[in-house]
Amino acid sequence: MFKRYWWMLLVMAPVGMMAGLMLAAVVTYVMPKKYESFATIEIKPRERAIDKPAPTLSAGNEMEIIKSRNSLSKVIDSLDLLNRWAVDRETSLQILKGIMQTESIKGTDLIQIRVRHTNKEDARDIAMETASAYKEYRDEMYSESLDKRILEMRKAVREQEDKMEEKRKILTIIARNKGEGGGTDPVAKQDFADAKREFESEHSLLEQLKLKLITYDITKGLQPETVVIHDDPVISDSPISPNVTLNLVAGTFGGLLLSPFLALPLMWWMNRRKR
Repeated sequence: MFKRYWWMLLVMAPVGMMAGLMLAAVVTYVMPKKYESFATIEIKPRERAIDKPAPTLSAGNEMEIIKSRNSLSKVIDSLDLLNRWAVDRETSLQILKGIMQTESIKGTDLIQIRVRHTNKEDARDIAMETASAYKEYRDEMYSESLDKRILEMRKAVREQEDKMEEKRKILTIIARNKGEGGGTDPVAKQDFADAKREFESEHSLLEQLKLKLITYDITKGLQPETVVIHDDPVISDSPISPNVTLNLVAGTFGGLLLSPFLALPLMWWMNRRKR
């Protein structure tokens, strides 16, 4: 049978390729189209160096925060996705986690937030709102951290003022009892010099603390950005999925591979009919 009808393999090869191509075209046509939008953000240190180095950022941790429940809940509420998609909160959270990807751009402080969705407007809105929600979160964390440090510094200033006042009282008592400069008594002079030195040391430290407090207050007023959005998401007119070219090529190649299996029944039927 094979020796007599081997040419059927050659005949069925283009037939199988055409059938695979047509099947791939139909499947590609009915597959839901997905559109991708992305936002590129730059993460800056959460606490800028004022009197200590800024902590080292972990891109992995930051990407987890971007996709955290609290962050995505803000996106859901801001875009009213519960009504927009007609689903409950848990379902919308799962959808967001499924359509969103975060990746760090190697060698930079940049992170890309990518969103794929069948609705191109939703993809753009979710990418933009996710970046904005994360920026808001980082700004709040920076502000709370700075407020805490300002309160600590004000407490330190008050405590230092109390210490300086104690040293001033001691210096005043020595001057009143022994005379300005400790009088002529060598021991009294040394006590006065020690008390004056301690008072000046505490006064100098107080001035340094006040200067830092002023620096904190200025920084609080400026409120520097902790997250910069470099690429605003845009609506994509070209779907990212399905990949038409890849699907058609795969369908054609698959049809070619299946053509021998299409030829075998015909070869068997033709051989039987011949007999």
